Amino acid sequence: MSSRIFRDRMVFDESYKPRKLLVRGEEASMIISRYATRLQEYSGFTDVSLIYGSIGRVGIGKTTVAWHVGRGLSEFAKSRGVNFKPVYVNAFGAPTLHQVLSVIVDQLGLNVSVRGSSPIEVLKAIVDYLYIKDTFSLVVIDEFQSLLLSPKMSDDDLYTLLRVYEEVPSKDELNRMSFLLVASDFRVMPYMRERIPQIESQIGFRVHLKPYTSEELKTILVQRAEEGLTPGSWDEYLLDMISEYFGDDKGGDGSARKAILTLRTAAELAEAEEQNTIREEHVRRAISESALAYIPLGDLRNLSTHELIIVAAVAAETMEKGGWTTTGDLRKKYEELSIFYGEEPRGHTQFHAYLKNLTTIGLIEARLSGKGMRGKTTLIRLPPEIPAERIREAVDSILLDRVNQQRR
Repeated sequence: MSSRIFRDRMVFDESYKPRKLLVRGEEASMIISRYATRLQEYSGFTDVSLIYGSIGRVGIGKTTVAWHVGRGLSEFAKSRGVNFKPVYVNAFGAPTLHQVLSVIVDQLGLNVSVRGSSPIEVLKAIVDYLYIKDTFSLVVIDEFQSLLLSPKMSDDDLYTLLRVYEEVPSKDELNRMSFLLVASDFRVMPYMRERIPQIESQIGFRVHLKPYTSEELKTILVQRAEEGLTPGSWDEYLLDMISEYFGDDKGGDGSARKAILTLRTAAELAEAEEQNTIREEHVRRAISESALAYIPLGDLRNLSTHELIIVAAVAAETMEKGGWTTTGDLRKKYEELSIFYGEEPRGHTQFHAYLKNLTTIGLIEARLSGKGMRGKTTLIRLPPEIPAERIREAVDSILLDRVNQQRR
């Protein structure tokens, strides 16, 4: 049975790499250009470049850029009739020089026994293989900072690996192996300066990737939705919700990985309910799960009864219509719920004072209307990470407790 929501689930897999790099393309092109020049000159492929991010920031495109550099160089080399093969090493899974060399040997396809051989012997086998095959190779070492911090990797090991052409020169003195280091810790530079200053001082190209903005995340999410979801099963405003929540410029951590996972989770929730479209509540629940968000019960219990009713009204508007609601519609819903809870609705001035307080503490969001609406009005919604159904249940529970206490 085909999915009503998904067209290609692999598009949302963490290992998936889009064929076209819509964001970070400029950075990838600069790195490709640097290595391509050396391939074209055919005078030696000696270079060490570095891509790095900020500590604790994941999903900002470091590995994706490195992958596109390898693919771009492969295409360039093929167009020039040059033999080229990229190699990818994740240093988390290879914390010793022997393990790094083992990965390189495997991916190049050498019939060499790494176990029982010295690093110099293995490096010589690699250099000889590249010479015999007249092949160039770019070795990408992802999570490179873990090698710098590994007690199993000595300073000499690091130097020998990255300056292999000095330790084991090729028979024709033409170096055919370069390195692209990828690190998730901006402190990688001082780490290198402390351990291998000879290498640090000769890094030719350094690219610092900052967390994604909401606009960049929107571009990425639209690309994934177009590739992986069925037409008509999603709406752009839902992607806006996700990108604004995770965008670095909006207070998020700028992670494309989390944003893509959230979209996938929302799609899976819609699919589980046998829906044909992803709804706003699916996105809210997905964001809540992604952020491990919780309903702020402490904040809710400190609210006045009428502030709680307004929160319930915002939740009700969200559940009924989705998206933003006008203050006029919210006022009507508030008056309905006030009567429902046995309360006299407050006046216009007090109502707006409540809205201001709820916005200040972050329980609701407000903005001025834009294009497409006559005149100017304030629009209200719940923050994306707060599921409307759950907060409505929490408010109902608190208000019921207060009614019961008054009756005692």
